[in-house]
Amino acid sequence: MKVEIFTHKNCTECNLLLEYLDQKGLLGRVQIIDTELYPFLALERGVISTPSVFIDGKLVYAGTVDFQEFEKILQGEKIVKKINKDELVDKLMYGIVDSFAATAWLYVNLDFDSFMAQKDFVMAVTGLVFSEDAEEQYNYLRNLMIKNGLEYVKKWEDKMLRNISSNFVREIYWLYSSKLSLEQIKAKYPLEVFAHWLMVRGGSTGRVGLRIHPLTEKDTMERISKAYMYMINNYDQLWEKVEKEQKSLKSIEVERKAIL
Repeated sequence: MKVEIFTHKNCTECNLLLEYLDQKGLLGRVQIIDTELYPFLALERGVISTPSVFIDGKLVYAGTVDFQEFEKILQGEKIVKKINKDELVDKLMYGIVDSFAATAWLYVNLDFDSFMAQKDFVMAVTGLVFSEDAEEQYNYLRNLMIKNGLEYVKKWEDKMLRNISSNFVREIYWLYSSKLSLEQIKAKYPLEVFAHWLMVRGGSTGRVGLRIHPLTEKDTMERISKAYMYMINNYDQLWEKVEKEQKSLKSIEVERKAIL
């Protein structure tokens, strides 16, 4: 059994997973692939969120990993799940808002047909990868999202806005290492720049997957403006959270290097 885990040093869940596997003596059974060092390999494999776990080339976890369940898999146990259809949308939307790339792409483009074509990701975040009637349930969910996707985005919009805003503020932290004032943010990153960032940063690696929407596209810009104002209105709170998270990750990185 070949097990690969795609990780990123700034991914808290990744670090927790590696620490867990180390404590259980299972780290030697997996191959760790750093998406920062190997971005094109991650792109080729369809990695949308980290950690992404592949077993014999098949994506089984994306973003969130059930540690105990994964431990059983590494010990040779076969996992079979019965997934309730009523839970599928919530499982999918949770998987989406757990991923910046998925959130940004879907929020900007609202293209549910194209998004649901990312079948490996959908199967992993919903748990359908472990279901015996996975194909039937996937087709049911795909049709449901294509038909009612706007309704679900509206229901989960606050979480999507928080994801987008947090990631923007996190990158400001990485760029400047110190807090910019709101006045500086507005001057350096007006709505048009924020919109470009969201389209490029959230939706592509290079030009793969890239969609650029004209700034005159009213509906798209209204959605992006809502995300921008969310970021502005919650900037102080978001910065505090990001700063605390990043300082914590620095100490974890030392432990991670020791583990690996």
